[in-house]
Amino acid sequence: MKNLNKTLMVLACSVSLLCGCSSQATKKGDDATTELYQRNVLALSWMQNAAEYRALCYQAYNGAYEHVKASLKQKTDKPRAIILDLDETVIDNIPAEATINEVARNGKDFNDYWLAWESMASANAMPGAAEFLKKVDKLGVQIFYVSNRSCMNVDFTNKNLKSLKFPMKNKIRCKDNTSNKKARFDKILEKYNVVAFLGDNVTDFPISIYGVNGEDRNKIVDKNSSQFGVKYFVLPNPVYGEWFSQIDPNLLKQSHSKMVELVDKSVKNEPALKKAISK
Repeated sequence: MKNLNKTLMVLACSVSLLCGCSSQATKKGDDATTELYQRNVLALSWMQNAAEYRALCYQAYNGAYEHVKASLKQKTDKPRAIILDLDETVIDNIPAEATINEVARNGKDFNDYWLAWESMASANAMPGAAEFLKKVDKLGVQIFYVSNRSCMNVDFTNKNLKSLKFPMKNKIRCKDNTSNKKARFDKILEKYNVVAFLGDNVTDFPISIYGVNGEDRNKIVDKNSSQFGVKYFVLPNPVYGEWFSQIDPNLLKQSHSKMVELVDKSVKNEPALKKAISK
């Protein structure tokens, strides 16, 4: 997810916004920046306030737990495990993202802000996350956190997870030299029967989607449709993510006004209705 945060920040920090902005931060007077920021604020508000957001979190954890519990009835030659992301999968960074949105200034790299947030080790658990992890741990199933947070700050992340009373029997598989999680997944899969994956981005699942842009991302998800809600459990996150590449592979390299244009064009409408109500 850290990789995703990075994606969002360049857009929303281009939007005067979390997890890695480049030096494209802009002046607050920029009309496109203001518009994009306002759009992002609504998504942030939804994650912080909507009962539906909490319900979706509970739904994902409940479904994952029932699947993990049912897997105990199946014979296996390897110990069982689950693999999950951290940010916006079990820990909540939305207040930090909202803060960075508000205070980001021209010429500052987002990592300065994000690393400061990680070092505070004060993120809260998402609704139902701690209870879910404790129940899985009681089943004797191993829990592996595979995150794209920097290994440089892993001690702070450990401190944060311990403060939330998350099971910590295995070290965090943090980001090394790539945001692609495949190698880290494969290492765990060598020794464990991974019965469930949880994440807020499709790159948190072993479906060979890292680096894929455009409609091909949808095609890969469709190909793996039988696994979502069965072995793969997705947490809701409309704020940031690699889905931006589906609007345009170079979206974050565009001018602010061009980004707004591309985002607007990406929203499909119903031509017949538009014609009817425009008369």
